[in-house]
Amino acid sequence: MEIRKRFRMSDPTDPEQLRHRRSWGVVALFRGASTSMLIRVAAAVAVAWLPLAVLTALHGREEFLSFLTDYASQSRFLLVIPVLMLGEKPTHARYALVAHHFAATLVCAEDQPGFQAQWISYERLKHSMLVRVLLLILTYAIAVWLSEYLRVDGSEFLNWWKGGDGFRFYSRAGTWALFVSYPILMYVTFRWLWRQATWARFLRLTARLNLKLIPVHPDHLGGMGFLEAALLGQLPFSFCLGVGLAGAIANRVFHEGQNVLAYRFLAPVLIATALLISVAPYFVFTPILMRMRRRGMLQYGAFAHAVGEQFEQKWLDREDALGAEVLTVPDFTSTGNLYRMVENIDEIRLVPVAAVNTYAFVIAALVPCIPVVIAAIPFDVLMKAALKLLV
Repeated sequence: MEIRKRFRMSDPTDPEQLRHRRSWGVVALFRGASTSMLIRVAAAVAVAWLPLAVLTALHGREEFLSFLTDYASQSRFLLVIPVLMLGEKPTHARYALVAHHFAATLVCAEDQPGFQAQWISYERLKHSMLVRVLLLILTYAIAVWLSEYLRVDGSEFLNWWKGGDGFRFYSRAGTWALFVSYPILMYVTFRWLWRQATWARFLRLTARLNLKLIPVHPDHLGGMGFLEAALLGQLPFSFCLGVGLAGAIANRVFHEGQNVLAYRFLAPVLIATALLISVAPYFVFTPILMRMRRRGMLQYGAFAHAVGEQFEQKWLDREDALGAEVLTVPDFTSTGNLYRMVENIDEIRLVPVAAVNTYAFVIAALVPCIPVVIAAIPFDVLMKAALKLLV
C-alpha cells in the first residue's frame, strides 16, 4: 500500500491508467484523451495553424494555396503538435507502471527509500516550472537566431512565407509562423525530449541498485521483461520524427521536382535517431544483465552438475536392471525441468529490448514517408507494376 501511495499514477488496477497505457497508437491517442487535454491540444493547433490560414487567405488565392500545399508545415502543425501533446500522459502512465513493478518485485527492502526518492525526483524534474521557463527561453532564442540566419529565398520556404509586409523579408503569415507557430512545435518537442532525458536518468539510477534479478526467469531478462511496456510509449515520438522528415521531402519533391530517391540515405539517419533517443537509455541495464548471466552460469551450472551426478549414481551406476516402474519415478521429470530452467540462462538477452519492438520503432518512423514515395512515382509506372501483380 505504501508503494501505491508514493507512486502517483502507478496503480495497475486504475481504469484511468489502464486506458492511458493502451493508448499508444496515433488514433488511440485521440480516442483515449480526456476532454480537457483535447481542448488544450485544439487550442495549441488553432494558435499555430488558424492565423496562418487567415493571413494567407487575406493575402490572395496564390498565397493561400501555397500555404495549404506546404506539406512540411501542415503535417507539423496538424499532426506532430497534437500527437506529441496527447502522447505525454500515456507515456507517463507506462513509466509509472514500470516504476511500480520495479518497487514491487525487484527493489530490495533496504533500497526502497532511495528508489522512491528517485521516482519523486523524476516527477519533480518532469513537472519543473523552472525547466519549462528555460525551454521557452531556449525556444525563442532559437527562433530569433533562425530569423537572422535563414533567408526567405531558401528552398525550405514557399511563397506564403515571403512578402516583406511582416518581419524583415517575411510576410505577416511568415512572421507568425516564425515567432508563434514553429516555437509551439519546438516547445512541445523540447518538452518530450526533456521528459525522455529525465526518464533515462531514472533508469540509470535504478540500474545502480541491487536488483533482485532471477537468472532463470522465463522472460530472459531476470524478471525485467516489463521494461518494454515503457519503451512502447515512445512510438508516437518515432512517428513524429518520420512525419517531420516526410513533410520536408514532400515539399522538395512536389514543389521543386527533386527526385525522391535522392533522399533515400536519410532513412537510416531517421531510424538511428529514433532508436538513439528512445531505445538507447535501456542499455544501462546491459552491465547488470551480463553480471547476472555470469552469476547464473556459475551458480546454476554447479547446482545442475551436482544434481546430474546424483542422478547418474542413482539410475546409471547400478547393478540391478531397471523395471517398468522407472517410467513413473519423478526423478526424471524434476531433473528435466531443472535443466530446462538452466537453459534459460543461455538465452538471457543483454539488452532489454526485443527485436520486434525495434522493428516497431523502425516502422513507426518510416510509415509517414510511404505516401510521399508512392505519390512521387509516375502514374504509368504504378499502373504497370499493378498489372504485373495481377497477371
